[in-house]
Amino acid sequence: MLKQYDGQCVRITDRYGGVFDGICRYNDAEYDRGEWGRNEDGLQIESFLFFQSDIRSVESLEGHDGPYGKFLDPFGKLEELTVEDGIGSIRDVLLSEEKEHVLRLLNCLERYLDPESGRDLPCVGEIPDALRELIRYAPDPAVREKAERLLEQRG
Repeated sequence: MLKQYDGQCVRITDRYGGVFDGICRYNDAEYDRGEWGRNEDGLQIESFLFFQSDIRSVESLEGHDGPYGKFLDPFGKLEELTVEDGIGSIRDVLLSEEKEHVLRLLNCLERYLDPESGRDLPCVGEIPDALRELIRYAPDPAVREKAERLLEQRG
């Protein structure tokens, strides 16, 4: 069942009602047993793993084409959790090969870095260095431009 979503942009609703969007990889039970100690198929979006028994539903977003590409929103729960997890997780996603995930995280950071957002970002002082690193190494011009704008906004 889950294998059909390998490599697709999906929206996963977990058993608690959480909604997560991203480009996923399918992991078979044997792989997950070796890597995670759980003998169950799963879908992985960046560092987030959803085992089959934890998934209420999966919706492919492959047919969607809007202002955020295949995604319905500029960022979502995965990006918010990444930011809340701190600079290590932020850097991991910023160095991801998935351009869409990087852009979504930059959109989320933009919201968190806005002083009027009312959101506290404990690692705010480490963000400029992460953005400079992204600008230096990102192969995609859209990613570099977005990171440059964010860095300029930070002053």
